[in-house]
Amino acid sequence: MLAGLILVTSRPGPEMPDSFIATASENLPAPQLQFGRLTFNVDSSLPTDAPFSPSAAFRRLPGTIVFIGAGFPADSHMPDGTIASPADDVVFAAVLKGSARASQHGREEIIEQDHAVLMTTRDVGWHTSSRGTQHLIVQVDRAALAIKLANLSTWLMRPVLLEAQTLRLLMAHCQAAIDLDGSAPPHLQHHVIADLCSLIALLTIGWEDHPETSPPSSTRMLRLHAIKTSIEAGLGNHCLSAETLAAAQQISPDYVRKLFREHDLSLSEYLLERRLAFAHALLLDPLRANERIGKIADEAGFNDLSYFNRTFRRRYATSPSDLRRERKSST
Repeated sequence: MLAGLILVTSRPGPEMPDSFIATASENLPAPQLQFGRLTFNVDSSLPTDAPFSPSAAFRRLPGTIVFIGAGFPADSHMPDGTIASPADDVVFAAVLKGSARASQHGREEIIEQDHAVLMTTRDVGWHTSSRGTQHLIVQVDRAALAIKLANLSTWLMRPVLLEAQTLRLLMAHCQAAIDLDGSAPPHLQHHVIADLCSLIALLTIGWEDHPETSPPSSTRMLRLHAIKTSIEAGLGNHCLSAETLAAAQQISPDYVRKLFREHDLSLSEYLLERRLAFAHALLLDPLRANERIGKIADEAGFNDLSYFNRTFRRRYATSPSDLRRERKSST
């Protein structure tokens, strides 16, 4: 858990990078360690008797931080008193290996392997864990999560069991966030963040508020979220299909199609809708005003310009060129 909040970077300095990956082969000297206060608003002491070979991956997105990795023995305290106005965030911290202890909001809990807990960055608390404890951590803006998770404060410091399938899906989402290139378009970053908030909300609530929903069907919902995230990341890939999406999720193509049918959609219809919406946004982007429509269509995943023009007109009741012309005249 918050042992993972003690992050390291191979370069010294007061600023935390937007992304970071360290392997077990890197033995970083203590003067170069950057602690959790730089990102997660925790105050952690550096162990003097525990050599540390980090194995971790980290990504910062707008209002969100994702971390997967192992840390050294830690004794962390929140909030960090050296920060005058800490961010009002929530940390969803899962223990993938080992265990941890945490205390906040009048509750003290042992966090076992394959469990998670919600903590806050502004409220007083502490967390301890041993060497080798491995964590998956997502820190999100409290207001953003509250939209997805009603009565958020009632779910703080309540250990959540992560069953195997849902944990794998959460891992896949977090890895997708970590793998995002720094130049990823804002709409994709915000889509990934929204999906992470939805997953955290569902995993936190579990089945208590959804007695009519069995765990398998909720697992299918999470799987569909993962597939939709893959689609958003690959809209420009002309080879995107049930087969390629299934291979990434290690499921069958028929199962991919079935997940969409359960929501009264076909995969092809959903792909077309998302590609058209992406192209529509690109056409309205003033920074792309001089780009050829054919190039924009190709970037959105269309390899047939006439088909793109025809489907775009049917969807938006205007042609791509007319939309762009109207945009220019209005500005």
